[in-house]
Amino acid sequence: MTRKLLLMSLMSIGSWYACYAQDPAVGGFSVNPGSIATGAAGTVAVTINNGSSTAIPQANNTTWTINVPPNIGVTSVTFNPAAPSNITTTIGTYSPTLGTIVTLVSNLGPVPGNFINQVTLNVIGVQPTAAPAQITINASTNPIIGTNVPGNDNASSTIVVTGALPVALVSFTAKAQENRTVAVAWTTSLETNNKGFLVERSKDLKLFERVGEVSELAATSNSLKNYQLIDQTPYSGTSYYRLTQTDLSGKATVFPVASVVLREEAYGVYPNPVVSDGQFTLRLDEPETATVGFFGADGRPMSFQKTGIQSGNLLLKATGKLSAGVYVLTVEERGQTRQHRIVVQ
Repeated sequence: MTRKLLLMSLMSIGSWYACYAQDPAVGGFSVNPGSIATGAAGTVAVTINNGSSTAIPQANNTTWTINVPPNIGVTSVTFNPAAPSNITTTIGTYSPTLGTIVTLVSNLGPVPGNFINQVTLNVIGVQPTAAPAQITINASTNPIIGTNVPGNDNASSTIVVTGALPVALVSFTAKAQENRTVAVAWTTSLETNNKGFLVERSKDLKLFERVGEVSELAATSNSLKNYQLIDQTPYSGTSYYRLTQTDLSGKATVFPVASVVLREEAYGVYPNPVVSDGQFTLRLDEPETATVGFFGADGRPMSFQKTGIQSGNLLLKATGKLSAGVYVLTVEERGQTRQHRIVVQ
């Protein structure tokens, strides 16, 4: 069995742990800024990984569980590198007494060997605390893998929330509906001198357009308040929603965006496996402007050409004969990068 070392980087403690093949593990937390004001935005980053070259099978349901205290709310989750296609991310419902549970589950495929990713929770200060509140993460499998080492399954840190701003945003989400609309919802726990909210949408995180406003509300509230706005004409594919709050003095606070995907077919390549003539179709949002790369399993760039656009999809063909094996296609569009694994027979 190959031994691997994982550096557990905590807020103030650094320790070495040994972990083994097929051993889901975690690194430490990094909180930025170290002290978050009520209603202000911040980030909490943590590392998840499989430090071995041996994949963890999908059947073992590798799960990373992040317990977020009620003094902060989770607005969104991002990954670096980009979100793995085999992992499902769920942000639980916020509780003013228990906080929020964020789960990452590999239920769409195995956890690859040498997998490592930094998960960033975009958070908002909700409740000022007299003492630092604890945030924890746990890595587990079900059924349990015999090589699991408990010493690297857990990490923790603390978060301090201070002060008070006009509005404390607990959560902000955008979810696709069955009738092809998007439901934008948000919850506040504190509002002082609040004039109203503006919801906007964007394809590229650069240009935003107005979706709707919520106004004529009570300026002050000390309890949880839930809001919802339905976008009747959303963009197709991936898009982003932004919430802006304005107080009675005219000061505006812009909160982190929430992303949503509205499409009938999943992103990807078909047919897959690809036959040796190297012709295939790529499902994406922007066939005219997306940046596409084609690489061998060793990272070597492969030559290809765009042969046309059909039903919003991009038609591609390798310029040379492809050997049987695994290739990688990358797509950069709408503020994100996706990778697709292609098998050539």
